[in-house]
Amino acid sequence: MSKKKKDWKTEKGRVLNMSSEERRKEYRRSEYVPLDQINTWKQSQSTEVTEEEEGKDLLRDKVSLYKGDITILEVDAIVNAGTVLCY
Repeated sequence: MSKKKKDWKTEKGRVLNMSSEERRKEYRRSEYVPLDQINTWKQSQSTEVTEEEEGKDLLRDKVSLYKGDITILEVDAIVNAGTVLCY
């Protein structure tokens, strides 16, 4: 195994074993937005849940809308989907 791969795996293991407080000490910026402070799409809507929707695993329970600097979100990864053109 190459040294680069070994170093990456070692760092991954170290970070995964850290508590939230330990991780926060290593942030480059002092300001961050924890994920639990961002409302899901369902929480940001003022509509009531119908009986038919109750207990279902809906997309609006998983998707969050956030307007602002995404680099201060306390998440493990940010994925940006690029545009793909197929002819």
